[in-house]
Amino acid sequence: MNRISFTHLVSSIKIVILFLFFFFFTKHSIAQIDSTASENESFISEENEIPADPPEKIHPVSIRLSSGVPNPLSSSLFRKSMIGIYEVNVLSAIRIGNYWYAGLGFHNSLLSLSNRTKYNAKTKMQSYGVFARIGYDYYHSQKIFSSFFINAGYKKGFYTGILSLDKKPQDPNFEMAYVQPGYSINFFSEERLTLGFYLAAQQLLWKFNPEQINLSETGIEVSKYKNNSNAGFWILGLEMYIGLGKQKK
Repeated sequence: MNRISFTHLVSSIKIVILFLFFFFFTKHSIAQIDSTASENESFISEENEIPADPPEKIHPVSIRLSSGVPNPLSSSLFRKSMIGIYEVNVLSAIRIGNYWYAGLGFHNSLLSLSNRTKYNAKTKMQSYGVFARIGYDYYHSQKIFSSFFINAGYKKGFYTGILSLDKKPQDPNFEMAYVQPGYSINFFSEERLTLGFYLAAQQLLWKFNPEQINLSETGIEVSKYKNNSNAGFWILGLEMYIGLGKQKK
């Protein structure tokens, strides 16, 4: 296994381990809070039980965490040149209807020059930004719900590890707007805590510039691949939902 693929695998495993650790830590913390607040510690609080029927309204406030691996989808040159390492999103949302919600969040992602290079290039693409989301939660049962959403955001970033900067100096900074429709399915562990999966497509309003990272110096035949469209990804990852306040049951 080459170095880039191994790094990609290790990063994915770290994401899963970190998410599971945070999930069980949060679950334990919620259980401790409810136990302390209860008059009888042996009694399981009704507030923390999974409701028998789907709620009439979602929680008034929620924290939604997601982390996955972005996979370049377009353009052809961008898809052949870069490989995703991770993306992380942290969203704070409020209820705006029975099952509708809206919120603001923070985004961070990392990509790397792929293993299709002649040289041991270590070019990385780091970005960070903010986004707004509107979404709708659909309950399949009292223990499972789907969320349909769309993000609109703006992010800035920079490249590191660019080859031949002494001969061909480049500005490593970039910025872009993006839209990201997505879907997640969530499974309740407790009435206020879920763990699930999400699938999304992120379309960047930005075109990949191979000259900015001296891509021709890495051994990739730039002219062999098309670069006519804006860059984009598809993303698969884990999602955690933390509900705050009371649902209407």
